Amino acid sequence: MTQTPTASPETTSIEADEKLCTTCNAVIHKKAEMCPKCGVRQRKPANKAVLLLFTFFFGLIGIHRFYLGQWRGILYMLFFWTMIPALIALIEFIVFIFISSEKIEDNYTAHGSMAAIAAVLIIPIISIIGILAAVAIPAYMDYIHRAKVQEAIHLLAGLKTPAMEYISENRAFPPTVESLGGQTSGKYTANVVSNPDGLYFQATMSREHSQIGGKTVRLTLDPNTGNWICSPGSQNGLDNIHLPPNCRK
Repeated sequence: MTQTPTASPETTSIEADEKLCTTCNAVIHKKAEMCPKCGVRQRKPANKAVLLLFTFFFGLIGIHRFYLGQWRGILYMLFFWTMIPALIALIEFIVFIFISSEKIEDNYTAHGSMAAIAAVLIIPIISIIGILAAVAIPAYMDYIHRAKVQEAIHLLAGLKTPAMEYISENRAFPPTVESLGGQTSGKYTANVVSNPDGLYFQATMSREHSQIGGKTVRLTLDPNTGNWICSPGSQNGLDNIHLPPNCRK
């Protein structure tokens, strides 16, 4: 009995919406994910819309590369903080826009499982970013407040020499800052006043500046030694964290 030979891939007629199974060469539908003859799962072509979405929204951390089964997406995650991956992803996004859907399906394979792995990796990264932000943001704000308080410290320090000259000539503590020709306010300092009874000058921070608004710092003359002592005001004094070391309690 004569057997009819199986058609080879070269002689098999394939329609536009068909393809050959990568394992048994059976003709199957172009979008089939599994060969009905041998049961082997076929390559899943990448979807242009999904690829563009991943690249645009998650390109900074390389999710689009994981979607394409490319482990170099890890490099995007490691160096996302430099913003270089964001620039690269933007360029890739533009390139993908001008590639047809057909070419993307032919040239790229979708790896949903790898995209899921990448999504799992995002969780610890976001946690680390959150922890860093929780530590860095308050530290940065304290630094900004200290810089603003430094203006008040500078205004007070500028009164030392003229105050000593005034005391030497008048045998009394200056009644006002104006009597010394000193500056009574600044960008972050609401006012600088003199207290002859307490032998001190006191600066009050402007209320527009959150944590330090309305708080005070004082420069007091020690009549016994002639030294000036910097400290928080007795009422509503500035917190130590916002003062230079020589002014803290």
